[in-house]
Amino acid sequence: MLPDRKHWLQLSKRLFAVWCLSVLVMTGCTDRQIFDETGLATAIGYDLLKDGNIRGTAIMPSINPEAKQKIQLFSATGETSKAIRDRVNLQSDKRVLGGQIRVALYSENLAKRGLGSIVDTLYRDSSISSRVYLCVFEGETYDMLTYPYTEQGNIGIYLYRLIEQNIEGEKIPSSTMHEFFRAYYDKGIDPIMPYIARKGNELQIKGIALFQGDRCVGWITPKEAFLIKLMHGKFSIGSYDTSVPAHIFGEESKGGGNKKDHVQLVFDTISSQSKIKLTQVSPPIFDVYIRFNARILELTLPLKLENAKLMKIMENALEKEIEKELQKIVSKLQGFDVDPAGFGMVYRANRRGMANMTQAEWRKMFKEAAFRFHVKSTIIRNGVMD
Repeated sequence: MLPDRKHWLQLSKRLFAVWCLSVLVMTGCTDRQIFDETGLATAIGYDLLKDGNIRGTAIMPSINPEAKQKIQLFSATGETSKAIRDRVNLQSDKRVLGGQIRVALYSENLAKRGLGSIVDTLYRDSSISSRVYLCVFEGETYDMLTYPYTEQGNIGIYLYRLIEQNIEGEKIPSSTMHEFFRAYYDKGIDPIMPYIARKGNELQIKGIALFQGDRCVGWITPKEAFLIKLMHGKFSIGSYDTSVPAHIFGEESKGGGNKKDHVQLVFDTISSQSKIKLTQVSPPIFDVYIRFNARILELTLPLKLENAKLMKIMENALEKEIEKELQKIVSKLQGFDVDPAGFGMVYRANRRGMANMTQAEWRKMFKEAAFRFHVKSTIIRNGVMD
């Protein structure tokens, strides 16, 4: 038995050596991407030109320590994003790669025409992460990316952090490339993207762009986006400001006006839950039940919130105000003929035989749908009084 054992040990060693050699040979044959020979784009913008072509603008950090500019910018035109990238490579001394793209921006004009094909090209590119944030920009992305910002440095990384921290703070819904296509291909929900604007030297998230399929048809404010997120379900750190009539507290506002004055109220949600119920099929009627615990952060009227009766009055006033605002935003979405809240998915899930319902069929029903909101709030802590 001993010779056989030695024989098998020697054979195993030889097989292992052959495997290692084959791995080294295969590795040597692959397309090596040497860091000094590649350019890693961090942001890319697309604009619609008058002739129907698309202009792409890419931002890349400069790795040359002697360079005066910390970023490199390349721009080219073409009919597809792939053609644009090929032409950008003709301008660069390094091979331009998309593996580090964090943000893809689209001008409002291009978004209104439709983004399906150009976003699809990015989505099919295996080198680009599906977690890239997609945004609509108010104006031309070329002007935005080439603007001489004084403090931002790499504008691509700055945009990524701007969007990411507002998503993590639950100020806006998330909209990665994966999430956009999931909503785009799903029946009963429409995609959204952050709506970015530049004011002077500063960039800001102006709101949320609404899409009907792959076409941008309008936008809503971050405050209205909060309400859509409230209908969606659980979240824990979103903040919201609203106003309630001052007369319900038996007092006048700080300004000393009449009883019609309002008290400004700022709160953050510590926790929330929602449930959407299809109560009637035709025309559709939805009952939306929302429960949330809130903490008062700021008031424009000095009230003693330790008073249980006063707290109950505030909770009731807050519930009525939120219900009214929810009704407004749903009516606005019906006017745009878009459903980013996913009521169509609830409809399909609760009615047999609707698995093959088309988006066009749902849009017709969505316009005729009625919504009843039932909000229950509990103020569990209070913060600063102004």
